[in-house]
Amino acid sequence: MTTRRTFLAGAAATASVAALGACSSSNTGSATPTADDTSPVTLRFAWWGNDVRNKNTAQVIADYMKLHPNVTITGEPGVWASYWDKLSTQVAGNNAPDIIQMDEQYIRDYTKKGILADLSKLSIDTSKFAKGLVATGTVTGKVTALCAGINALSIVANPALFTKAGVDLPDDKSWTWDSMMQLSADLTSKLGSGHYGMSGALFGDSVARAWMFQKGKSLFTDTGFGWQPADMQSFLELMVKYQAAKAIPSAAENAQDFSTALAQQMFGVGKVAMVLTWSNQIAAQQAAVGTDCKILRLPSQTGVTKDSDLWYKSGQFQSISAKSKNQAAAAKFLDYYFNNLDAGKVMLAERGLPPNTDVLASIKSSLGNADQKAATYMSDIAGELHDPPVPPPPGASTFQAIMERYVENVQFGKMTPADAAQKMYDEAKAQLKS
Repeated sequence: MTTRRTFLAGAAATASVAALGACSSSNTGSATPTADDTSPVTLRFAWWGNDVRNKNTAQVIADYMKLHPNVTITGEPGVWASYWDKLSTQVAGNNAPDIIQMDEQYIRDYTKKGILADLSKLSIDTSKFAKGLVATGTVTGKVTALCAGINALSIVANPALFTKAGVDLPDDKSWTWDSMMQLSADLTSKLGSGHYGMSGALFGDSVARAWMFQKGKSLFTDTGFGWQPADMQSFLELMVKYQAAKAIPSAAENAQDFSTALAQQMFGVGKVAMVLTWSNQIAAQQAAVGTDCKILRLPSQTGVTKDSDLWYKSGQFQSISAKSKNQAAAAKFLDYYFNNLDAGKVMLAERGLPPNTDVLASIKSSLGNADQKAATYMSDIAGELHDPPVPPPPGASTFQAIMERYVENVQFGKMTPADAAQKMYDEAKAQLKS
């Protein structure tokens, strides 16, 4: 079930990253059998995901083993809810998988504890990765995680509801938070009772990160927060303005929507005209609403496109255990996983769009209608991107849940934006680890 909680779950200019990109030549051609090594190797590869991801990843593993008969790779698929507890137990027992699917919020913690290998010392070619992606998995000069799929924040609109309301779709290159609020309020008014212009999911930690970028700040730094309570107060005050204008649903409707499966959420059942989503989820949103959708940029505070301060987000990462006895073999598999066209054609966009731009170009025609929209969107914003955010500090994995609670308190009128921002800051900061 996809709820708000599970949803909101080129080489960089450093010497180590540059070295990583130069480690090997790109392997984007069709796969051919190889017999360069006959020594038996056994690898374990752990990831979380769904049935589609499990099937696709298993196929890539099988294809690789056909090319490398000496290699045996055992897949260990899991689900997000139990993945991290299991991995923690494996690490503690010195039994970690060789290849570990990693998430942004855990990279710094696992790196600081010496759990992840420095991939810049292994032969994985990143020369064709989109700009900034390698930096998203780099901690203190070590590349310990590589992007497995990219996406970006977006607004998905249901044009049928715009037509019904007699309202034109917005120009997403010039709209601001205030103009989007007015547009959403107009839609609410014209669509009638029980309908709204914008989903309340707009006001969460993902958009807070964009809001901070737009204010010249950052949600996280290497060691803590890059904002002060007054910055978060302004974001919560914007939310209150949206509430007052009826641009978003009521607090009670939002609370219900946040805990509902995606297909039953207000956007999916045609009661909301626009919803916040990561670009790789447009296929799911379009399938839920049952009509052709349009993908839009986030608004800016200035009405200038570049000031939307979007970034390429790594949906998941792949890492190698520092304790693996077969790091070179694991790296060779990941080089195939990231850079081989045949592997790209199997995985397509389930983890997000491929980080390798050549692989993306080769598979675009094979993508479905919605995923092609996401690919076009990612291309359209390429020249407007903010520098990628750094991996959050250890302990930051609690921030999303903490913010959700204070957002709800403000929406229900239990706290003022100023009080919520200060208490959110204090509570979340106490969770961070040095």
